[in-house]
Amino acid sequence: MSPAVVAPEDLAPDLVPPEAVAGLGDVRRGIDLIDARIVGLLGLRLRYVLAAADFKPDIASIPAPERVRQMLDQRAAWAAEAGLAPDFIGPLFGQVAEWFIRQQVAHWRACRAERPAADRRSSAPAPSPSARPPGQPALDRVERVHGAGD
Repeated sequence: MSPAVVAPEDLAPDLVPPEAVAGLGDVRRGIDLIDARIVGLLGLRLRYVLAAADFKPDIASIPAPERVRQMLDQRAAWAAEAGLAPDFIGPLFGQVAEWFIRQQVAHWRACRAERPAADRRSSAPAPSPSARPPGQPALDRVERVHGAGD
């Protein structure tokens, strides 16, 4: 899988290509449409992340540091293919992954809280939350809090 090349007309049929903008209004419209699409796609991503919680047997299985590492490496490669700096995309997706992991943990807990007490007893205890130190890569934090193994 590679990043999809997106043409301006994919966002709106009348969107002026960046090379043909006539002023800041055209530029801002393009940026706003792109940002709206990004936010919408992040919402769709969240739905998939929450659905994944149903397949996780316990809280310890949620972070999946090896999967996060593979994902971050792949996103960095996609960045290079798209002409973007991997050193920008890596930390960006690290932050995305960390936030989505927290959402999945909360969702997992909420879903298990609705089960009868007998079902909840078999679940592993939740790890204690900790603040992310400034500048600490998200993957390092996931491994430190949840362990390096899947």
